[in-house]
Amino acid sequence: MAEKRDHIEIVSLPEYATADTSFVVSTLCSLGPDFFAHNEAPHRHEFYTIYWIKKGELTHTIDTVTHVVKRNTLFFLAPRQVHKMHFSEKVDGYMIAFPDAFMCLQEAANMTGIQSSLFINNQFSSVITLDAEQEKEFEVIVQRMMREMQEKEAGYETALNSLLRYFLVLASRIKGASMAAVPEQFAAHNSSVFLHFKNLIEENYHHLKNVSDYADQLHIKPVLLNDISKQLSGITAGEHIRNRIILEAQRYLYNTDLTAKEVAYKLGFEDPHYFSRFFKKYTNQSPSEFRDAARAGAPVNGLSAPIL
Repeated sequence: MAEKRDHIEIVSLPEYATADTSFVVSTLCSLGPDFFAHNEAPHRHEFYTIYWIKKGELTHTIDTVTHVVKRNTLFFLAPRQVHKMHFSEKVDGYMIAFPDAFMCLQEAANMTGIQSSLFINNQFSSVITLDAEQEKEFEVIVQRMMREMQEKEAGYETALNSLLRYFLVLASRIKGASMAAVPEQFAAHNSSVFLHFKNLIEENYHHLKNVSDYADQLHIKPVLLNDISKQLSGITAGEHIRNRIILEAQRYLYNTDLTAKEVAYKLGFEDPHYFSRFFKKYTNQSPSEFRDAARAGAPVNGLSAPIL
């Protein structure tokens, strides 16, 4: 009997870093066979990841959706997303990886639109195919990153930060991303509050499930948190909390052998029956129906509002 899968592995950045653990830029082939073998099992990163497939192709499953990624394609992975990859034999390209702290993404309001569009969006849509001219431009940036990492001259971290920001700006332009139009005097503050709120959800969704819980930590009223959330993302703060819980439930149901009852307890529900009703209310499927459909490769019912 196959061993029961009861958890999803978490990968930290030092496992991919050879020396500097704050930033990684590398060709895929130089990461070695362990990298390719490891990525075929469901896991999640504690860091942001950009993959550029230059040659060959891979089958990439993120959460429960599978994509075929072919040559000269960029794709972007946010921390804590569950994914697995199956590479063709002749695949090569680059991996760029960095933690929140490297970009100060929580504090950099002017990067909010880029982060939201490339790494966090309504569905996994950040797959960008480059034309010949775009390929040349991105190749120059990546090669410069690799040179900075290798030589580590004075100020190399500042140079890497600037190169990464430029890389993300160019990718965001190609994707056609746009930031929400909000009054300039409120934009930076609201963006900071919203990103703080999203980070609080990641840290607390197992045990805090009400908008008021998060509003208290942000020292604002729940109605204001809802207004900011709708302004910057199109859905309420309550929907963000609910969607995050549903997403994690889907990840466990798809990637492990835990029962619905065991998943309920992992997500902080004291009553497994309430969890099952909660799950079905917002997905139109019971946990077992979702698991069967997702593993059979059939389309699964979405939430009443998008997961961000």
